[in-house]
Amino acid sequence: MDRPSRAWMVLVALGLYLTLRGYHSRDGDQAYRLPLLLHAQDASLFANDPFVRAFDDFNPHRGYLALIDAASRPFGLSVGLAALFAATFVVTCLAVDRLARVVWPDGSGRVGVVAVLLILTAKAGNVGTNHLFEAMLLDRLMALALGWAALAAVIADPGRGRGPAAGWLGLATLVHPSLGLQLALMVGVGWIVWSGFRGQTSVSRRCSVVGLVALGLAMIPGTAMMAGASSRLMAGMSSDDYLTLSATVQSPQHMLPHLWRMPQWLAWACYPILAVLTSLGAERAGQAADAIPESPQARNRLVILLFVNLAGLALAWVAIERLGSVRATVFQPFRMATVARGLCLIVLSNRVRSLWDRGDVWGQSRAALLVTGLTGDWALVVATAVELASTLACRFSRRSEISVGIIVLATGLVFLSRHDTESGQMRLIGALGLALAWSFLGRIMITRTWSRRRALTLFGSAWAVPFAAMIVANVSSGYAAKTLAAHCRFGEWATDDIEALALWCRDHTPISARFVGPPGPKTFRLWSRRQVVFNRAASPYHAAGLADWATKFLNHVGFHGSIQEFAKAYLRDRQGLERRYQEMSDPDRAELARRYGADYVIAAAPANEIRDKDALELLHVEGRYAVYRVQVADENRVAANRSDSAPD
Repeated sequence: MDRPSRAWMVLVALGLYLTLRGYHSRDGDQAYRLPLLLHAQDASLFANDPFVRAFDDFNPHRGYLALIDAASRPFGLSVGLAALFAATFVVTCLAVDRLARVVWPDGSGRVGVVAVLLILTAKAGNVGTNHLFEAMLLDRLMALALGWAALAAVIADPGRGRGPAAGWLGLATLVHPSLGLQLALMVGVGWIVWSGFRGQTSVSRRCSVVGLVALGLAMIPGTAMMAGASSRLMAGMSSDDYLTLSATVQSPQHMLPHLWRMPQWLAWACYPILAVLTSLGAERAGQAADAIPESPQARNRLVILLFVNLAGLALAWVAIERLGSVRATVFQPFRMATVARGLCLIVLSNRVRSLWDRGDVWGQSRAALLVTGLTGDWALVVATAVELASTLACRFSRRSEISVGIIVLATGLVFLSRHDTESGQMRLIGALGLALAWSFLGRIMITRTWSRRRALTLFGSAWAVPFAAMIVANVSSGYAAKTLAAHCRFGEWATDDIEALALWCRDHTPISARFVGPPGPKTFRLWSRRQVVFNRAASPYHAAGLADWATKFLNHVGFHGSIQEFAKAYLRDRQGLERRYQEMSDPDRAELARRYGADYVIAAAPANEIRDKDALELLHVEGRYAVYRVQVADENRVAANRSDSAPD
């Protein structure tokens, strides 16, 4: 039997990814975006939900939700989400594979497989807290997949690829306006710089102008969809207050570089270091890795785009941290730091492939360390230090390469054991063990003839866990089913107390019911399909909605002070601030519910103490949480409050 096709390999890769990383639907960002879709499909759902209706004024997720709507209508939401996730995975893998192969034409085809492995593995250095790929369908992942397809097209062949690339980026802007526009800006500047280095990139001025025109035309639908809406973004609020709420309280993990941890920054810096090390090429003495040939023009185009990206990030840092630009901050330009990591991994893929193909134990160990290091910040720092030391020592002799590399690795493992909360030393030791095992057993496996039976066995092994999750979780509610559902959740399977409680509320409360609940858990609104007064993660983007969200936040945690004081308290101890809700008395929570016209309260399950039944009536307990009915003497006051708090 011939070697398997790339389509088969992508399907196996998808199964392996689901087995190792899992799949999560109706969680994370989906938990507060999918209610927007459900309301669009059925106006009676979330009819007066303050968060959902806030997006009537400003909604950048329309393209993303339209795709999910189209995919889910034939067979339901679960199938639609899974189908789009699979499509995003396939587009990402094929685009990255193509990009690596055109950048490294001497990589014997396997370099594309290595690049895909690196992209799917990488978690370290995620400044801006955006991963290259995640186990969930997100609009930024869909836009990023389209971006990889565009980059592969235009880097492989600027002349023929400029039209398709512009089309891919136009779609990306419809799915995720800000990320699509950032990708288009990077490619647009790239066209200009490429034409300035025509001898190295084979991009003429005419080709560059046509590419820019095509790109500009492709941006029209996405920008037209958001036309006028952005003018309302900060209307009615001062720039300082808007920046405080949006950047410091709403999404500090995405917007403010000075809040990111030092290990994140160090790990992120490892990517360009390793990319430069690969480009320089250089193992001199006793060279057994592939000699890196003169850079082809496709590689030059990619390297130029990488420098454009890094220069843009430097300017963004100045605009955010030094100039305090509100618009630059809320544009979240450090999403492009994720793209920079991906471009560096495309370059690094050939180094990993070369080290593995050397065939010696230390070369394969170095490759395994680099791949495994991508799973954690400090682990990547140690793996990069080992690679740098081994590369420099290799200039003298192979023995020096091994001995120096082992010394640096041992020192790094000791450091990790004392400082790394993610226990990266265990993963690196495991990687070394696998490399040693492969050196003895891998050759036996390689010599075996590839057959259809082996192909089916590998496919079945890769998909065993996802298939088991689909079957068992649908027919059982036992421990095994819950474990599989928590790892690979394809359907509406509750995996925690708040989701189980939400399902009970969906079945036992009217569709118009409104709830007050703890600020932290983000899934209750989606799973209950009921109105929720406030949730920390579910926040609007425009000033009017953000101001209302902030007021409710302060009331839910009983904080008295200015917005700036609240932001400082939030950054200092977010968990402690949110615990104030659970520390409220029953009468206080009942009064909070009445203030916002809520019928029910979600709070901690009752202990042995006597509760104030005149304030809250216990309805149902689900693990750590319970739902209570608000005891209201005057029902008309609740209806009046609800009417007053509904959007115009």
